[in-house]
Amino acid sequence: MKGLANRMKWGVPILIISVGLLSADLNGWLDGYGLWILSLTFGAGAIFEAISFPTVSGGFLRARQLSWILVYAMVVIFLVQSCTPFIGVAVTAVEISSSLLGAVLLLSTLVSTTLGFASNRSQGILMACIYSLLTVLWLSIPISCTLLLASLEGMETSGIHLVLCTVLMVKGSDTGAYFVGRNFGRRPLHPISPKKTIEGLLAGIASAAAIGYLYAELLADPGFTPGMALFIGVLVAVVGQISDLQESALKRRVGRKDSGETIPGLGGALDMIDSLILVMPMVLWLRIVLDQ
Repeated sequence: MKGLANRMKWGVPILIISVGLLSADLNGWLDGYGLWILSLTFGAGAIFEAISFPTVSGGFLRARQLSWILVYAMVVIFLVQSCTPFIGVAVTAVEISSSLLGAVLLLSTLVSTTLGFASNRSQGILMACIYSLLTVLWLSIPISCTLLLASLEGMETSGIHLVLCTVLMVKGSDTGAYFVGRNFGRRPLHPISPKKTIEGLLAGIASAAAIGYLYAELLADPGFTPGMALFIGVLVAVVGQISDLQESALKRRVGRKDSGETIPGLGGALDMIDSLILVMPMVLWLRIVLDQ
């Protein structure tokens, strides 16, 4: 029960703050900066944790973490700005962000490898840098997709509605899967995460679909019908579970139960957003396809 109490104690306020920031964006109070704050905060925290995993740590860990967080921020900016068909950013901005990305990427790699050799722990430096780069891309791409999704027009107010709805569906799915799996789960879903059950997955699908349907009903936007929301909710729950299992496989590989200890009962930032890593690119793709 202590674990559940910690989940509620920390999870509910974090969700309220997140929804509050997105709602402030919808009402024009933060002019879109609420989503940027959430994206960069959770993304930087997740990068910091992922690169801290034991198999890639070394004498130059701290410097590498900080340098790759800078790379992450630049990758997000570059990916968002380079998608001019969606947000219409000037070419000069793309060129500037591309140049900065290349400079920061080169500098970070040089700093990481140099400090690694200086610490006499040269073995595995190349693989550590490759892992770091892939980690940055793995986490920055869904963040970029989230920001792009928020920028898409065609809904009653803005694409932030779809971002908010997706976050609520994912967290609703996680919550439904947790409670039903914990109390009624009998059949394991996958050996990678023994506590996940098929019953929990089905409850997660039902929860996400119900939340999506209700959100669309309240929004009453012809571009986001209840039927469409129901369909997306089912996909979000399934893909969210796959995304969660993906992160669980990574943690098992490095012998970790949680990605960090930042949030009691919930783990770290990566644990908070793991289900969104594959979901956000999928929802962006669906939004573009269904809008054709």
